[in-house]
Amino acid sequence: MKIKLLFVLTTLLFLSACEEKPFYVANIGNAGSLDGPYSMRSISVADILGGGGFGYGAVNGYPGASADIGRMGVPKHIEGYWAKKYSTGGFQFYYRISADIDSELAEKKIRTLQSYYQTFQSIKGRIQVVVEGARIQVIYTQGCYAYRMDCSQEQGSDPNHWVVRSPSDSTDVVVLFDGKGEMSSTPFPDSPYED
Repeated sequence: MKIKLLFVLTTLLFLSACEEKPFYVANIGNAGSLDGPYSMRSISVADILGGGGFGYGAVNGYPGASADIGRMGVPKHIEGYWAKKYSTGGFQFYYRISADIDSELAEKKIRTLQSYYQTFQSIKGRIQVVVEGARIQVIYTQGCYAYRMDCSQEQGSDPNHWVVRSPSDSTDVVVLFDGKGEMSSTPFPDSPYED
């Protein structure tokens, strides 16, 4: 009996030692736009660990509003509502989306960027949600800025050419999701813009 119990405990200890630790990728979130002012009141980016979310209100420009988002893992789903503002006030168009993100591909892209540089290492990755009309992107960056840091690429670190320049051409990013939401000239039912 003692031998069986010892075997079970050893097996459980072995299995728990092999369990992979959670892979957190970001603790800062940005919400921004590429073509003027928007309201991004309700956008949620769920991660494979069960967390995530964005709700920034008015945004304009890239990278846009910034907030602490806790510890976020690899994104797997995006949903929510945003609205394009008139420069004089009020809303021009309304948008919504609910779409899965290929989390396996997203993780590969994130890991590529994390080992992209020769010397630069960041402990603060950023997840960015960027809109331009109906188009919505989820972007990941390590925030290496060549004007103040050594952002030299490690040779052979991006064989798939996933690393691209940010929309402002200020740093390197990987695009984890690039999709198109539905558009309406009136608020969608049950959206935060319905009232």
